[in-house]
Amino acid sequence: MSGRLAGFVAAASLQVVALVLAHELVFLARYGSLYGEALVHSGHGETWGGAVTTSVLLAAMLGVVAIGRLAYLAMQVRRRGRAAASTPAGTLEPRLLGRIWLRTGMRLAAVGVVLLTVQENIERASTGAPAPGAGILLTPEYTGGLWIAIAVGLGVGFVAALYEWRRGILLAKLRTARLRLPRTGATRAPRRPGITIALPAQSLLGRRSGLRAPPRGAAS
Repeated sequence: MSGRLAGFVAAASLQVVALVLAHELVFLARYGSLYGEALVHSGHGETWGGAVTTSVLLAAMLGVVAIGRLAYLAMQVRRRGRAAASTPAGTLEPRLLGRIWLRTGMRLAAVGVVLLTVQENIERASTGAPAPGAGILLTPEYTGGLWIAIAVGLGVGFVAALYEWRRGILLAKLRTARLRLPRTGATRAPRRPGITIALPAQSLLGRRSGLRAPPRGAAS
């Protein structure tokens, strides 16, 4: 699975978890001990029970994968030793956590409000009850529904932002440690002593003239 596809699946799973959690909290806040009965009368049957179970499994799976990923990266940092442990976080300071949280939390909250609004209108229409439309979460029947949905989106977004922030710090430490640590296992073989051939001081022209026979006049 590519990184982009994995990120999309994780974001969609978080959105489903936030939607189901917001839905349950809205009904729990409104009906209290009559929570289960209210769900049945408002069109929530076995299908909704399956959705709740699926969201719980998704949340558990995401938690296990996130913890495993952070544990693996932390182990890699420890293996790098001091070069990684002493690496500053750089721009990955707490202010970045706030920016990641706002970006992720606002997206989860906005999409969650829209999905919950559509879902409740569809469920009411399926039971023959009038559908209030876009403002259904502001009606007395859904007391505080809008604010609960926003709070759940921000809460789930904060958990996701903590993971992204910590993951970014560990990756930054690993990248910097790779640059600081000397390379091992790639030692350079020593040069073999070559055979040095001393060139004669005379030129080739001089050597050629030296091999010639002496002139005839010089023989006498």
